[in-house]
Amino acid sequence: MKKRETIYRIFGRTLGRTNNKFSIKYYRELLLPFKVYKLSKKEKYILDIGSGYGETTLYLAHKYSNYKIIACEKYINGNFNLIKKIKQNSINNILIHNGNVHEILDKNEKYYFFDKVFIFFPDPWPKNKHNKRRLINFSFFTKIYEYVSHNGKIYIVTDSDLYKRSILNSIYETKHLFKWLNYSKLNLSVKDYFDLETKFYKKAIISKRKPTLFVLQKL
Repeated sequence: MKKRETIYRIFGRTLGRTNNKFSIKYYRELLLPFKVYKLSKKEKYILDIGSGYGETTLYLAHKYSNYKIIACEKYINGNFNLIKKIKQNSINNILIHNGNVHEILDKNEKYYFFDKVFIFFPDPWPKNKHNKRRLINFSFFTKIYEYVSHNGKIYIVTDSDLYKRSILNSIYETKHLFKWLNYSKLNLSVKDYFDLETKFYKKAIISKRKPTLFVLQKL
């Protein structure tokens, strides 16, 4: 019997409202040189989940030039911007996955590919009927654990109080898998770790919402 193909759902907008004359064919052609295929055990990878407009990915590509940076983002406008910057700056260590991060994980064997995983400002889905769409939960942590290297780190930033509480609960549930490194400094500024201000970081500061950084290390 033929195995049923897994359908990965993507929630939220994938394209800006002003893009009335958008060509999917042209977009796919642009993505081809950056497409994520099977991961190699000979390469070193950093996973940037929800890369937005690519600011974090570009920062990581410069900071960790000996790594392949995988930008995982469904928002087409953001990927357009990232590709533009890659070409302008002749960057050669960025890959782009236009879709759900679970596609990358499920299509590769369980192996410690990622030394670092970045999840900056994931969609908080604040409505009760939508909170199951949140990426970060017990299930996600137990799954990503299989792909993170020994002592590898996960960096999470959110400015949503609801999501902070949810993340804290998930950290507690998976404390046998990950050590919470900065638990005594929960409100530590992102900039104490990274000299980076993304669009969402600036938006949070302007709105007087304090971004919280969680740093987890695989046990």
